[in-house]
Parts: sequence; structure tokens; C-alpha cells
Amino acid sequence: MSSNLTDIESDIFNIEFVLKSYIQRHIKGVPPKYTYPEESGVNPAFQCIEEVDRPLRLNEKRIFVLRSDFLLATGVKNAEQQHGYLGMKETFDESQQVFLNWQDRYGHPSLAIADNNYDGTVLYAGFLCQRNGYLDIFLSSGRYNRYGRAGDGILPLTKEQIDIVESYLTLKFCKAYGTKKIVFYDTTPEHDNADSTLFFNDKPFPESKSSRTYNLSAIKNAVNVAQCDSCYAKAQRYIKKNIPPVKPKYRYPGESCINPAYQDISSIRSPLRPQEKRIWVLRGDFILATGVKNAYQKEYGYTGLKDSFSNSLYLFLNWSDRYGHPSLTLAEGNYDGSAFYAGYICQRTDYLQVYLVSGRFERRDLNRDQTRILEAYIAAQFQTVYGHQDIVFDYGDSEIPRYHATFFSGGIFENGNPQRRYNQSLIRDILQNIPMEPNKDVWERVIFQHN
Repeated sequence: MSSNLTDIESDIFNIEFVLKSYIQRHIKGVPPKYTYPEESGVNPAFQCIEEVDRPLRLNEKRIFVLRSDFLLATGVKNAEQQHGYLGMKETFDESQQVFLNWQDRYGHPSLAIADNNYDGTVLYAGFLCQRNGYLDIFLSSGRYNRYGRAGDGILPLTKEQIDIVESYLTLKFCKAYGTKKIVFYDTTPEHDNADSTLFFNDKPFPESKSSRTYNLSAIKNAVNVAQCDSCYAKAQRYIKKNIPPVKPKYRYPGESCINPAYQDISSIRSPLRPQEKRIWVLRGDFILATGVKNAYQKEYGYTGLKDSFSNSLYLFLNWSDRYGHPSLTLAEGNYDGSAFYAGYICQRTDYLQVYLVSGRFERRDLNRDQTRILEAYIAAQFQTVYGHQDIVFDYGDSEIPRYHATFFSGGIFENGNPQRRYNQSLIRDILQNIPMEPNKDVWERVIFQHN
């Protein structure tokens, strides 16, 4: 990370998270310009980048899309034979070819089929090819390019946006195919055919053709830009100065294990399922951690821990441990087990619910400014990993059973229950306008009062 960031800031988020967060804030996916009538199937060579298990062979080519749900998918196209490309036949054995639909082009849309959780839009698309010592990225995609689409409200990306998204792809491709130089080449509709002839025939592009070259050390500037744009460091400084973390109010006997479903925010790779619930804590060391609780099965029918693991793993779990919020805050090293904020999350139909109940870490001492900044900081991170949606913070009280009964049954709290809703615009506004010094209202404890 940047040398001008403090240790606490640089240790919180990995590079991928920082770049992804920027892309989500500034780059919107685009739908395909057009489709062909015979296009209907999922690409038979579909792989998300995390599933790649071997390097590409010399001059082996694949199509790729970075989808708006941040799934980076690759496949093989059944087209471009006019350029001598036979990728589909070379990828599958003859015994498998009878199962392929040879009428389907299996182009970029075959990697971006919409479903209940994904709208079919794409952030970036093209081809990749393993050259001698480096990876070629040829940004040819007639469906998802942004040229000439201003009438549809789709503008070309800025230089900064291109640098961020290509740095993100460099990171992902190096993880999948090995650390190497990555070279990106643009094309336009007017030059696509001539450029494709060279690319698919393994001929070099002319030296006059502009390109952008990346390696892992070359993405440092993009990371610094994305980190500064996030305002995370600014929020951390405010929180550290104005909001003291709290220790758990009490403990149960036998609570000593780390949560078996522990994930810090940077390691989350998939959205929550509908109605899926997790506990979370913003720890005193600024790690936002999530897990699954082993409680409330008898009272509310909650079976989150069982649902999170296969039967074969049950014998490795300590079923006598509640795995509550303290299982996310075990003290170690310089971390003392404290937390700034804690509760539950649940994926509702069109928003992420943040249920503010934790018997151990509940607090009623924050004023309006402290609450808004703390919640906007948390909401921004939840949006990065769980998708672009509103983040809704709901008040609850661990001493009043109806709150848990409503939450675990999937119900909605009654009108008048304190609630704060954050969309991307509001989060951005709050984080960009954090006061440098607290005003006299900072110490007024007025938030969360209710009838």
C-alpha cells in the first residue's frame, strides 16, 4: 500500500478490495449492443477466474468478461474461424463435441446470462492470449464496448477509470495464470477486423498501436488513487479519535473458539443468499469481521451454523460454543478484543438489513455525527462485497424478545422503529465531508433514544 498510510490503515484492506470498491463506485455495467437469435447457452468452457487450475498454453486464447456482479468469467468462442481460430474444437475432445451447440457463437454474452441476482451487464470484456512471457489482453467485444453509445447514456471510461479496472484485472489474471506482464490493447469498430486478423493469427500488433503494460508493481498508483477516493482512511482517523471501542459486557462459560465461519470483509467473495443471516463486528483494530452464530435454534428456529457447513464437517465444530460476537473478537497480539459496533446482517429482497443488536457490544452513547460516519464507513464495505444496494440499519434491543422474534422470522419492524437507510450517494456524501475536528455536538449523546 501507499507509504503515506498508517499501519492500521494498510493492514485492513487487501489491494483487490480497494480496487473493487473504486470500480463499484464509479463504473457501471453496460448491456450488450445486440444479440444473435441463436445465442442462448452458457459457454461450455465457462470458468470463473478462481476456478482456473492451469496456465494457458502458448498462444491459447479465451474470451473474458468482468461482470457487474464482479464475477470475472472466461470461456471459448465458437467464431472467428475466418481468422483461422478453432478454439472450441481445440478445447473439447471429439467425444464431447457431440454435446455442443455448434450453431451458438458462444460469444461474450454466453458468460453474462442474467439471472435473479445478476442483471446481465458487463464492466469490461475482451480476449486474452498467452504470448511468450506475457499475457495479451485484446479489448475486442462488439457487444460490450462503449464506443458510440452516448445516446444510450454510456460514455467511454476516463483514463483514471481504465487504470483502476485494468489494475484490478492484472491482479486477478496474475493470480490465475501466474505473475507476469499484462499488456492491454484497445480496438475500435473501424479497426476491429484488421486487429482481429493479427490477434487470431498470432501476429504482433504494429509498434504504432498504443498499449498499456502492467505488472504487480505497476499497479501501485492505481491502488493509491482508489484508496484516497474511498475516504476509508479519513473515516478511520475520525472514528479512532472520536469513538472509543467497547469491551464485551459479559461472557458465557466455554466461549473460547474463533467463529468457524469467520471472514474479514476483504475475504468475502460471494453475495448472501436471500434471508441469509450473519453476525458482524467492526473490531477495535478496524477489521470488519463476519461469522455465523450457534444459538436461537430452540427459541426462533435459527439453524445458521448447520446451514453453513456440510454434515461431514460437523464433528469439527464445538456445538457447546455459542459462537457469538466474541468469537469474532478474540484478543491477540496488539488487539485487545474490543469493538466499535456489532450486530447482524440479513439479505432482504432489495436491501441489506443491518440489525443493531449485540448483547455484548450494544451501545447507546453515540451522537448523530458519530453514528452517520460509523455507519457510512461500514455500509460502504458491505456494498463492496454484497453488491450495490441500500444498506439499512435497524434499531433493536437484546432485552426485548420481540426484536429477535421479528428478525429471525424474516419479519419487518413496526413503523416508528428507528431506522437509517444508506444508498451509495449518501455514503459517498458522508465520507467525503467528515469534519477534520469534532464540534461541540460530538460529545452530545442523543442518538438511539426511542419510545
